[in-house]
Amino acid sequence: MSQENVPEGPGCAQTALARSARVLTRPRPLVTRFTRAHAWVLRRSRGRIQRSTVLAGGMPVLSITTTGRRSGQRHSTVVAYMRDEHRLVVTAANLGHERPPAWFLNLMALPNAEVELEGRRLPVTARRAKGHEAAELWRRWLELLPAADAFRAIAGREIPVVVLEPTRP
Repeated sequence: MSQENVPEGPGCAQTALARSARVLTRPRPLVTRFTRAHAWVLRRSRGRIQRSTVLAGGMPVLSITTTGRRSGQRHSTVVAYMRDEHRLVVTAANLGHERPPAWFLNLMALPNAEVELEGRRLPVTARRAKGHEAAELWRRWLELLPAADAFRAIAGREIPVVVLEPTRP
């Protein structure tokens, strides 16, 4: 996908929002600190904060803790999610940047993670949705957050859809 595929014209406030978000998040170390601080606040709220206008356009958010694929260190970040029966679905949009976020790469290398959701910690196993399942989940995601399509167009890549399935301890 190229920049020519980005929708233009009246009613494309989502595209303007996506472009602004991408420009504002170019200093990656600053954004990383901000999302980690957001994850810390979310965990400390013990379930009282469940949505984020700043990071998720008003969608529900969870804190996901992954293990670094190279460092072995644990990292937390905040991501928007939607429920799909007993599973949680997230996308690796990364605000329209060309590369997927670090948490996604960590999950693909080491799929066991932990989410903090509504004040509870849950172990999960991640997998990337593929084919028809990915297309259907992406369609449902766009119903909840239409601006995600503008992020996909700006990024020029397919945005992975990740399914988080609770694991039994």
